Amino acid sequence: MPKAAAAVKQDIVGIHVKFTLNTPDGLRRVVFELEKDTQGNDVQWKITFQLFDRDRKTDPFGDAIVDLEVDVDTKLNKKAEVMADKGMTPKQAAFAVGPAADTAKDSASGDATTDEAKSAIQTTLNK
Repeated sequence: MPKAAAAVKQDIVGIHVKFTLNTPDGLRRVVFELEKDTQGNDVQWKITFQLFDRDRKTDPFGDAIVDLEVDVDTKLNKKAEVMADKGMTPKQAAFAVGPAADTAKDSASGDATTDEAKSAIQTTLNK
């Protein structure tokens, strides 16, 4: 009599996905990294957001003018999981290089707070 197949359980304890987004004019680049870390039943998502600007397409991108780490609100864990699994939607990508990047840049110049920038970056998951 054949033995029954053993039950297999798969746990993904870590995910790291990196999206590099360039505006159509080639003057702005956003690096949006999404990282999942699991400690037991505690799931934590983090976004690392970097913004690069240049004056001309022929200029190299220098150092990031914005470099922020955002702890994702646990209410958005499912949306972070979907983005990590399926990639960014066109609306998410447009928001990340547009309004989220603009607010992040404003925080670097003092025209917005770091909390406002982190909130805008996190909003990318809702688009």
